[in-house]
Amino acid sequence: MNIFNIFPKSRKKLIESLEFSYFLFEAHSYLKRKYPKSKNTLIKFSLKVLDWCRSCQYNQVEDYKQLLTDYPFWESRQYYRERMRKFVAYKLSTIDFVAEFLYPSLSNMNEARDLKEDFRRQANIELDPKSFGFSKIISGLIPFLEGFDADPEESFLTEEEFREVIQNSLMKVEKYFINES
Repeated sequence: MNIFNIFPKSRKKLIESLEFSYFLFEAHSYLKRKYPKSKNTLIKFSLKVLDWCRSCQYNQVEDYKQLLTDYPFWESRQYYRERMRKFVAYKLSTIDFVAEFLYPSLSNMNEARDLKEDFRRQANIELDPKSFGFSKIISGLIPFLEGFDADPEESFLTEEEFREVIQNSLMKVEKYFINES
């Protein structure tokens, strides 16, 4: 990812591109639902053109969408880092860690989803290029958080395995703090 490919465009252009991407997706979805088995060549051609345009448009806004997804997670980065550090240092129990980490993560996922569709709000937030990919680390932990259970019979990984996953993720998170004051 080259962040300079995202930001030479004005924020307004990025928002318009994302909005157009959603429009193309909706138009394609509508035609697919309305005419699922159509033999009409014009409909089939329209679907192919819309699919091609949607794909091209998506490629133009893919990195921008990632930054929008990263935004709520990035705003909570200190919280996530602190919780992970406490857990790895055995200052937070596994059950408490899961409770304190899972719900903010799910909430940030919902906020990111809403943000990608709230074009007015996008114009008023400050996206940080350093945040690129941060949400992937945190959201990648959600299956582990949801899959852990204090009862070893119910959990799909042991507490030691769980702690190792968090420790590995913390190392990735720490890289985002290297140049922060």
